[in-house]
Amino acid sequence: MCAVIKATVVVPVYNPGDDIDDCIRSLLAQSLPSEEYEVVFVDDGSTDGTGARLDALAAEHAHVHVRHIPNSGWPGRPRNVGMDMARGEFVLFVDNDDWLEPEALERLHATAVRDGADIVIGKVVGHGKPVPPTLFERNRTGVGIDWPPMVWLLTPHRLFRRAFVEQHGLRFPEGPRRLEDHVFVLGALFRTERVSVLADYPCYHWMLRARDTSASANEFDPTVYYRNLQEVLDVVDEHTEPGPLRDRLYARWYRGKVLSRVGGRIFLNRTPEARRARFEEIRTLVAARFPPALDPQLPFLLRVRAALVRTGTQEQLERLAELETQLALQVTATDVTITDEAAVLRLAATIRDPAGVLAFAPDGDGLRWTPAKALATSLPPSVMDASGVLETSDANLMLRATGQSEEFLLPSTVTTRLVPPRRGGAGVALDIEAHVPLAGVAAGEHVVRTIAYVAGFRLTAPVLRGAREPRLVLAVGRNGRARVVDPSFKQRVAARAPALRDLAVRVKGGVED
Repeated sequence: MCAVIKATVVVPVYNPGDDIDDCIRSLLAQSLPSEEYEVVFVDDGSTDGTGARLDALAAEHAHVHVRHIPNSGWPGRPRNVGMDMARGEFVLFVDNDDWLEPEALERLHATAVRDGADIVIGKVVGHGKPVPPTLFERNRTGVGIDWPPMVWLLTPHRLFRRAFVEQHGLRFPEGPRRLEDHVFVLGALFRTERVSVLADYPCYHWMLRARDTSASANEFDPTVYYRNLQEVLDVVDEHTEPGPLRDRLYARWYRGKVLSRVGGRIFLNRTPEARRARFEEIRTLVAARFPPALDPQLPFLLRVRAALVRTGTQEQLERLAELETQLALQVTATDVTITDEAAVLRLAATIRDPAGVLAFAPDGDGLRWTPAKALATSLPPSVMDASGVLETSDANLMLRATGQSEEFLLPSTVTTRLVPPRRGGAGVALDIEAHVPLAGVAAGEHVVRTIAYVAGFRLTAPVLRGAREPRLVLAVGRNGRARVVDPSFKQRVAARAPALRDLAVRVKGGVED
């Protein structure tokens, strides 16, 4: 009697070179017995010898299959071919330069069966790519598109019940299409509320490679990109009525794929011609698809960008972007209390702001933005109203073992307050209290990273032991007890590695898809 194939892993492949090594190694090392899963590589016309290598791999492993197709230029076609070949109860899509943890398939399948889920999102660990931390705060079951974090990450790297996909005729758009994964994943999410989140095991490692040959790494043609984005919005329109849900979903792309592209280094690191083309295309798109009624729902910074897109100039956006890049977060520990059960961290977060971007003043019951004259000139009066800035500011504390990439969100409380703007400092500060439950922390040394969201700015920094002092390092023993230790040189280098990778991404101009 043949074993039931529990899962099919579909991998679209195009000229990955050695970057496919980790992917292959991780797929062959899965804890599921080889007769209970299969791997389907769909070679999209590779010219680097990968096709022959995959053929040899399939000859050695009965559960590995290869299909060669003419180059289509995008992952949609090979993913569809892989789905057509799939025999597993569930299908998981993996990119050829990413990799899985050994128990990923086994745990994802077990979660799907236990919960009766149509989709299981396993914890994603980003290597140079941002992952929304609250999506993987804890395990969840029976959630759907009404849960806001659900649309914060729309990559296809999740487990889909194959019968569900076939029942609804779900397919990836084919050919050179941006955001083809959003179309597919959204189509699935609109058709089920049986989604589970597996947060307590790192399933998928999402890689930013130094030699990234993926199509999404290249500078995009804004006309094509935003035409494809409108196709995503069309999916939203098809499944929603005008109202709060549609507005919230629209805001996801308005914030993440439109307004984020005209600020910070992502904007400045493009050529003047690319910035001009992007600005003009975004202005046209915003006028056509994003009504002004959405703007009050945006974080403060994005409200300013939206106003400049609608009625301002490209030069104003460039000036704002230049000043944004001067902001820097510093987080210091003011107190560390360690008990047998937890380490309690009390932190103070301040922001270096030499240009006075985060300058606010009380204005009746609200706040008024009082930026430097160089920035305030010609700004519409409506964006000067900064009411709600303090209430909407927040921070996440992420715990990570030194030398590792997986992070865990720590329970924390955050208080934002106005402070007298000192020379070179912002007029906003945050007080953070975080709890590290020691029972759930592996033995070893751990560092804490802060992601602060202030007035719509996203800033990140390690937690320091004090101003101009080394990082705070918590050592947890095998007995579950913790202490603060001085990091060795090797540990300091290991702790800085993710920050250096993030810096490289910022210098390059960010990751865009």
